[in-house]
Amino acid sequence: MWDQTEPQRLVYEYPPPAEACDVNQAMSKSDDANPWQTFEKTVIRLIAKAASVEPETVGDFTEIPPDSSLGDIATTISFHLTKEVKKNPAEIAAGIKTRLDELARDEPLIDRVEVKGPYINLFFDRGELAKRTLIAIKNRGEEFGRTEEFKGLRALIESPAVNPSKPWHIGHARNAVIGDTLGNILEAVGYDVLRTDYINNLGLQIAQLAWKLQKEGSTETDQKYDHFLGTLYVDVQKDFETNPVVEQGIRETSRQLEDPESTDAQVSEEMITRCLKAQNETSYRLGIYHDLQIWESAIAHSGLLDTAREMMLSCESVFIPNDGDKAGCVVAKLDDLEEFKDMKDPYKVLFRSDGTRTYTGADVAFQMWKFGIVSDPFKYAVFENQPNGEDVLRTTLVGDQKNFGRFDVVFNVIGSEQAHPQKLIYTILDLLGYEEQSKNSHHIAYEWVGLEETDFSGRKGTWIGYSCDLVLDKAAEIAREEVDKRNPKEGEEFKDEVAAKIGSGAVRYLLLKASPDRKITFRWMDALDFNGDAGPYLQYSLARAKRIIEKADSLDESTPDYSLLKDNLEYELLKALSRYPEEVLVVARGLKKEAWGTSFSSNRITTYCYNLASLFSKFYDALPVLKAEDSLKIARRGLVNAFIIAMTNCLKLLGIPVVDRM
Repeated sequence: MWDQTEPQRLVYEYPPPAEACDVNQAMSKSDDANPWQTFEKTVIRLIAKAASVEPETVGDFTEIPPDSSLGDIATTISFHLTKEVKKNPAEIAAGIKTRLDELARDEPLIDRVEVKGPYINLFFDRGELAKRTLIAIKNRGEEFGRTEEFKGLRALIESPAVNPSKPWHIGHARNAVIGDTLGNILEAVGYDVLRTDYINNLGLQIAQLAWKLQKEGSTETDQKYDHFLGTLYVDVQKDFETNPVVEQGIRETSRQLEDPESTDAQVSEEMITRCLKAQNETSYRLGIYHDLQIWESAIAHSGLLDTAREMMLSCESVFIPNDGDKAGCVVAKLDDLEEFKDMKDPYKVLFRSDGTRTYTGADVAFQMWKFGIVSDPFKYAVFENQPNGEDVLRTTLVGDQKNFGRFDVVFNVIGSEQAHPQKLIYTILDLLGYEEQSKNSHHIAYEWVGLEETDFSGRKGTWIGYSCDLVLDKAAEIAREEVDKRNPKEGEEFKDEVAAKIGSGAVRYLLLKASPDRKITFRWMDALDFNGDAGPYLQYSLARAKRIIEKADSLDESTPDYSLLKDNLEYELLKALSRYPEEVLVVARGLKKEAWGTSFSSNRITTYCYNLASLFSKFYDALPVLKAEDSLKIARRGLVNAFIIAMTNCLKLLGIPVVDRM
């Protein structure tokens, strides 16, 4: 199937024993949603009946062998039974095989059972697996890969929260692509997902730019506006660090930004709106859209902080000291928790004595809003209509009320260096008595994308030449050369559109194929590799499959005989196709908290998708479709159609554009 260094353990929930023993039930419509899981459960139930144990126990001792010559499913249940039946594992395995052979006579999915010492290996009937897999994929169509395991749960994702003072660099794009792909995966397994973006419109960077723009007296520029602000910020930052008069002026502007009616705030509002719209152009090029923008000014002035402050003070571990350097502040006493008991200063300030918020205090209040602990104080207005046809809303102080309701799980996509501040937010939720909400708060941590010589910095301007816009431009430019060679007779519009899709897909794939906890060193040759483990290879495999179907349109529409699909190359492709929904579920189930953040194995899907494309390429190169004998030709066309459905759905999950011709 695909590269594996370890066998894969199978762990499922099962219905009650009486139901579990019904091993001969036909494949139902619900089984179409996840054919490979249905195959595995069928095998596990057979083994359970043959070994006289519960299916849950069998699952703990059942695996997918790394080499399919050892079987499609293997079990070591005989080791588990040794003490109970007082026999050696090989004898037990032989006895189980005898009963399995008998049971398998009534199960068309099983071809044969083999025993090697204590190991029991089961082989599927290739024709039966082909029939069930291809019928399932045809029945599900664009829904293939989507399941409902998490139906009824609501998830909020915050990403990428780029300061509205500069263009996205390729590191920001990694945040956005991870957040977007996480949303796609959660939706695919049943979650209702709200995609939000946090807009920091009150920070020092914003004050620096608002001050500079007023000094310059003009905001007109031929540059894309976010690029204009980014270069302006590099200049003003130097002045801020070296000129006390400039620093004083900027700090006064920062104070004025807290007053929504001030001239500085109005200048800032116009600047940020223009910058966000420019940044969104980059986002849309990557196929990334949002439902809602949360502006920091709305958090500051909506009443959320006052409400959250009062709720915090109702907790015994949150109080206002009467003396000391934190007198008058609202502080959280962290050493009530085991992991913080040895801290020298266990008192974390949430609100200063003058009533202003700290980052931690504001973040805790915001997290309380996300979970619906506090009533929604915001008002909303449409920020803009996106190219996908959907409006993105923004929080405002004057606008429409809208209740988004509470969310069951919250994901904040933020760099790994924010692990401690994020953990602190969730810890304070625990202190406040919101243990469930703390448990369901997740930090999707990722490492930065760096240059070969240095990391990206807005202040130093090292993003210049590596902005996401320029990377996408360069990717499309290189792709355009290849599209020109392959399609010399096509028009310019076609070539530009295809090149843009290839470039976007190449960048997204590069940012997803490494585990988020691994740093990426950006190299052009890696991002724009059109022949290996890269986005264009996946797009090309799909385009080739579509060309086959175009040429096969005149084939007989009689019912295919899928039992003819028994070649090793066909069979490995079929097994991989059947596993797609399960691969998506494995990633969703694997969102587990670690010390550094919550693990998110987006790279598992890129690996699956790449290997699926490789399996199709091997099939395509070795086994003819259009020149095969008629019955086999029709069956192979069905296999190609199934590949088109699965690969299309997989690319959409990764946010990689589908290209019909390359």
